[in-house]
Amino acid sequence: MESNKEKEDYNYVDHPKHYNENGVEVIEMMLRIWGKEAVKNFCELNAFKYRMRMGSKPNQSLTKELSKAKWYEDYARNIEVEF
Repeated sequence: MESNKEKEDYNYVDHPKHYNENGVEVIEMMLRIWGKEAVKNFCELNAFKYRMRMGSKPNQSLTKELSKAKWYEDYARNIEVEF
């Protein structure tokens, strides 16, 4: 069972472990399968989703939700530079 300390230390925003269980991060798989433009659109839409539901999801702080939205916005902005 996961302790409160483990929950606090878990990185839910920047490359979380649960998105990298297959040896490659899920967003990297998405890039390989659907390409940059589709993943860029996904990131922009996902950021919008996080911003629209901020404060509505139980046990999720506004800071965490905003961090997730910002992560996706940054990823979408940098996708052309990185890939």
